[in-house]
Amino acid sequence: MATKVQRRHRFRALLVLGIIAIGFGLLLTQCPANRDGMPGQLAQSMKETASAARSGALALDLWLQGRSTTRLTSVQISDARQDVARAYKETADRGDDDPADLRRQQMLTESMTSIIGQLNAASARLRQVTTGPDPASIRDSLLASAEALEHGYH
Repeated sequence: MATKVQRRHRFRALLVLGIIAIGFGLLLTQCPANRDGMPGQLAQSMKETASAARSGALALDLWLQGRSTTRLTSVQISDARQDVARAYKETADRGDDDPADLRRQQMLTESMTSIIGQLNAASARLRQVTTGPDPASIRDSLLASAEALEHGYH
């Protein structure tokens, strides 16, 4: 028969294990992929895309003001493009049967494609590969795309 001290040690050990299990469960529920499923993952991709578009627009704005070098701006545009491309891959790889999620996914991938095109135009302009749209109009279109994406996504 277990003594009072042994029962107390067992109780403490079980209590610690229970607290660890609860903490681990709470940690897992904070991960959007586990908590929100497809809608949460699409919303996260939308936020990442809008943020990357705004980052690209800010980089162009600083370059237009003469507060950033062409090389730094080019790197920032490239990073923003990579962020959108990564979010695009994650979004395009998802499959779901819910019509609302499929519409969101389609709208999101179309917006991402447009934003990648704008970032490509900015990159080409910075590298003087083209004399296409001026950087100010690209900046404005990036901001408009981010705004439209955030307001159009529901």
